[in-house]
Amino acid sequence: MKNKFIDRMYSRILLEINGRAPDRFIVKLNKKKINIFNIEKISKDKVRIIIYYKDYEKLLKLNTIYEIKIINYFGIVKKKKQFFKYYHVILAIIFSIILIYLFSSIIFKVEIVTTDEDMKKKLTRTLKRYDISEYHFKKNYDYIQSVKEKILEEYHDNIEWLEIENVGTKYVIKYEPRIIKNESDNSKFRHIVAKKNAIIKKVFSSQGQVVKEKNSYVKKGEIIVSGYIYSNEKLKSTVKASGMVYGEVWYITKVVYPFNYYEQRKTGKEKNIFNVKLFNNNIELFNFKPFNDKIVDDKILIRNNLLPIMLTKQHQEEVEIKTGMDAVEGTKINAISLAYDRIKEGLKDDEYIIDYKVLDSKIIAKGVEMKIFFSVCENIGTYVEISEMKEVEQ
Repeated sequence: MKNKFIDRMYSRILLEINGRAPDRFIVKLNKKKINIFNIEKISKDKVRIIIYYKDYEKLLKLNTIYEIKIINYFGIVKKKKQFFKYYHVILAIIFSIILIYLFSSIIFKVEIVTTDEDMKKKLTRTLKRYDISEYHFKKNYDYIQSVKEKILEEYHDNIEWLEIENVGTKYVIKYEPRIIKNESDNSKFRHIVAKKNAIIKKVFSSQGQVVKEKNSYVKKGEIIVSGYIYSNEKLKSTVKASGMVYGEVWYITKVVYPFNYYEQRKTGKEKNIFNVKLFNNNIELFNFKPFNDKIVDDKILIRNNLLPIMLTKQHQEEVEIKTGMDAVEGTKINAISLAYDRIKEGLKDDEYIIDYKVLDSKIIAKGVEMKIFFSVCENIGTYVEISEMKEVEQ
């Protein structure tokens, strides 16, 4: 066993010897005590042999007329050759693994979920004392629990409960302010819910637990800031949720704006198409080259009395505005401005129009009719007492 192990430690090579009467050269190698493990005759003038790699230089010195070529390596030398052939790839992989490990073990952001800037500054300073800050290594579970207990003890009068959560490469710190209850306060516990369908854009909560994230879609009546305070999935307390929630909501408005002066001329181009009307939308079937401006005559083919959908056949005639595009484009701009002002009139000072898009525009008798989609940032939060929510759920 020992001899076999030692034998494996020596590297071997497969050589191809090409020349006249290679058998003579092999006899010469034996006389010089070069171990030959295998001999394979390829042809009259060509043989392959396996020797120890350490004897290769000695063999070359004995060679005079033969062409000698290394075919393969075995043992440790082969591993070395492979390593040096791919060492840059191996080093890159090792380096990448180290980098991934390091970057995944470092905290790049500490987010304190609160609208209380004063408490945010205090907690930031306190967390830094315990090395829970940006560009520090992550702490283990026991250490985090110990820090939580120390912070709760330090801010006993200010914080009801505290959670330090590791999310990827950041810490998210959530806490619930301690409320000193006034016996004369008759206010009831409540949630903040959505008063309309929307995508949440901003949540400012001074009390309560935020249960819906930014950019999430909520339906009317869904809870955004809960009056129930949970920690580790256990109900810790019930509070009077308070704050502001802003979300993106949508409106489609239809406006008609008259031309000051126009004269339209038919181009002579016309077509018949099938059109699906769904709500206020027109879906033209197989109309690959629609007219920019047209006169439309609709004929209803199929109507559904239960659903707002119908199939119509349209006769379209292309028209040109003789006064030029300036008159048409100017009227379109006025129509958009009118729709914009109508939406803006219904908004409060802290609400605004995010964007708009023209869905449909067509020329009608002496004017432009447009359908415009608006996305608006509005205060979508409203308070609902928890008792009322329970009654609704029942």
